[in-house]
Amino acid sequence: MEYIDILFAALGVLLGAIVGSYVLNYGKFNEQDYIVKADKMAAEAQANAKQSVQQARERVASKKKQFEQEQQEFTLQIDRMDKMLATKVVSQQKRDAKIAEMQKVVQAEEKVLNAMRSQTNETERTINDKLVGITGLAGDRIKQELISHYEDVFKSDAEGRLQHDMEWTQECAVRDARNVLAEAIYKFGAPTSVEHGHGEILVPRDEIKGRIVGRGAKMIAFFEELFGVDVVFNDEPNTIFVSCFNLVQREIACHALRRLMREKVISEEVILRSKTLAEQDVNKLLRKEGEATLKILELKNMPPEFAELVGRLKFRTSYGQNIMRHCFEVGYFAKMLASELGADTHTAFVGGFLHDIGKAIDQEVGGSHDVLTKEIMEQYGFSKEMIHAAWTHHDAAPQETIEAVLVKAADALSAGRPGARAESLERYIKKIKELQETALSFEGVKKAFAINAGRELRVVVEPEKVDDKGINTLADSIADKVQEKGGYPGKIKITTIRVTKATDYARK
Repeated sequence: MEYIDILFAALGVLLGAIVGSYVLNYGKFNEQDYIVKADKMAAEAQANAKQSVQQARERVASKKKQFEQEQQEFTLQIDRMDKMLATKVVSQQKRDAKIAEMQKVVQAEEKVLNAMRSQTNETERTINDKLVGITGLAGDRIKQELISHYEDVFKSDAEGRLQHDMEWTQECAVRDARNVLAEAIYKFGAPTSVEHGHGEILVPRDEIKGRIVGRGAKMIAFFEELFGVDVVFNDEPNTIFVSCFNLVQREIACHALRRLMREKVISEEVILRSKTLAEQDVNKLLRKEGEATLKILELKNMPPEFAELVGRLKFRTSYGQNIMRHCFEVGYFAKMLASELGADTHTAFVGGFLHDIGKAIDQEVGGSHDVLTKEIMEQYGFSKEMIHAAWTHHDAAPQETIEAVLVKAADALSAGRPGARAESLERYIKKIKELQETALSFEGVKKAFAINAGRELRVVVEPEKVDDKGINTLADSIADKVQEKGGYPGKIKITTIRVTKATDYARK
């Protein structure tokens, strides 16, 4: 209230000053105007003063209310903090009491542990003294012998478990591999790839044979010497057989003979001319065959000489097997296996087909065909993956990619399937018997079975004469003897089997 009284006094002084100023400045006006204006100004000043007083009262009330609210909130906050502090004090007291109790328990346990440790040490000394008295050995020596004993036991047990796991893993792998190979063989239905050893030419009339033979057989002798072939006339009627180990030469000779059949007069000059024309025809044929093959392989922009090189595979054999057909078999087998295993099918297909491309020239330049394969593929810019898959199929280098392993498997599959190679039944039976007799010649061998077309030899031993360790030595000895005899293409797996039985009875 003192603040309001002061305000009223100030307003009165202000009002008096205004009125006095007005009287002094405007004394020239008449008295009536002075009174009216003075009343008006006084009324306005009084109204303004009331308004200012009202506003001042409202502000004071607002400030007071705000102060009271803040004071109340501060008081509540202090109360809450006091309660929290009291709670924490109680909690800390409980925690301190619990820690003190746990310390007592730990101290008690330490006492018990120390007592047990002392008792254990005493017992250990007693046992050591007794062991030394019984065995006459020091405690450290006994400990070392026990450690060595159990190391041997654990090592033997670990080796047994490892051997079991390896055998189980190998059995699973072999089973899965057989399933994949069976699926690939089932899908592939190509005819046999065995090549006939001679070329046949049909002769419409016997007089043509006479012209080709010539007087005194001079022309046919010149022909055979020029082409390096053997010509047989009289095995079958109206047929001429041309035989040669080089199928390209044989094909050239056949083309030349067909040209000579159209000649009325045959001389050495005519034969030489027919040879030149036949070589041109065969070269065109080689290139045509090669280009068709490259199209199947999806190899584009290859040089013509490479196409001719590929075409030569059609006129090359190995173990009576046509190399072109064999290469297609290997390529398709490798492609199907790669598809089953998620490998690169194109790399497997090309690597599988070109794995024997070196055989197209090995008769002329010499050398191992797999090394020649590598050189040819490097010369014509094939990828490293394709080159590696193609040339490592005979283990000239370790197979480092799955495609290389598949090409090797596909090559063995093509060469080993029934009818793939020209091998007589008698020779096959003889090879099987020799394998079995080799195994039976060792002491302790009871039975021997050659399976998988002679690629695996299973040997059953007498358990009384050959122990578990001896079967490994026996397998090595049989393998060495088979390798020493030789005459078997590829690898032969030697498996020794020892069967033992133990019987006992449980009694009540």
